[in-house]
Amino acid sequence: MKLMFIEFFIVISFIFLLFIVFIIRKRLIKKVMFLEIDEDLKNLAPEEFFLNILKREKFTKTVNYAGFFLFLLFTVFIIFPVYKEYKDYSAFSITPVIPVFTWFVISSLFLLAFISKKREDKRISEMLDNLEKFELLKCAKVDFMIQNKIVETGLLGNDIKFGSKFLFVIYPGYIIPYYWLDDVKIVENPGRYGSKSYYVNVILKAPFKPINITFAKKEICEKIRELLLKKKYKSQKIDKIYKK
Repeated sequence: MKLMFIEFFIVISFIFLLFIVFIIRKRLIKKVMFLEIDEDLKNLAPEEFFLNILKREKFTKTVNYAGFFLFLLFTVFIIFPVYKEYKDYSAFSITPVIPVFTWFVISSLFLLAFISKKREDKRISEMLDNLEKFELLKCAKVDFMIQNKIVETGLLGNDIKFGSKFLFVIYPGYIIPYYWLDDVKIVENPGRYGSKSYYVNVILKAPFKPINITFAKKEICEKIRELLLKKKYKSQKIDKIYKK
C-alpha cells in the first residue's frame, strides 16, 4: 500500500511537471513574440539570436534537470523496493508489474523527448544554415524585431508571427521566407474517440521539404492559410517588380 502511494505521488508529480513546462513554454513564446527579451539577446548576431530563441537552451536544461531528478526518485523509491520485496519469491507475482511498467513508460518518454530534442536542434541549425546560405538571416532578424502581426492560437496552439517578409513560428522553430511558398493546405488529422486536430501543410518550392504546423482548431488553420497565401502573392508581386 505504501509502495503504491509513493508510485502514485511520483506519477502525479511527473504529470504536474509536464503541465508546468507547457504553461511556462507558452509564456516564454509570447514574451519572445512581443519582443520582451533582454537587450543582450537583441544585440547578438542573427544566427546566435535565433539559436537562443528557437532552441531555448536555458529553459530546456532546467526542465531536463527537474525531469531527471523525478526519474531518480522514481527509480530509488519504486524499482529498488520492488526488487527487494520480491527477490525471494520463487513464483512470479503480478503486483510488481505495475510499478515496473510505469517506470518503463516514464523512461521511454524521457528517452523519446531527448531524441526528439536532438533532432529538432539539428533541424533548426540546418534551417539557419540554409537562410545564411541565401543571405536571408540578417534580413530575418530585422523583420522579427519589428512589431508585426501576431496570431494567437490559444493555450494548445503555436502562436504565429507574420513579418513583412518572413513567417516566424517559435515552437516548433521555423523561419519561412514568403517567396519560398508554393502552396498552403489544411489537413485533418483524426484522433481517437472521434477527436480531431488540424495542421497547415506549408508546401515550399524545391528543394525544400513541406512543413506541417499543428493547431487545435480548423478556424485557426483557415486564418493562417489565408494570411500566408496573401503574403505569398504580395511577395510574388514585389519580386516581379524588382525583376523588371
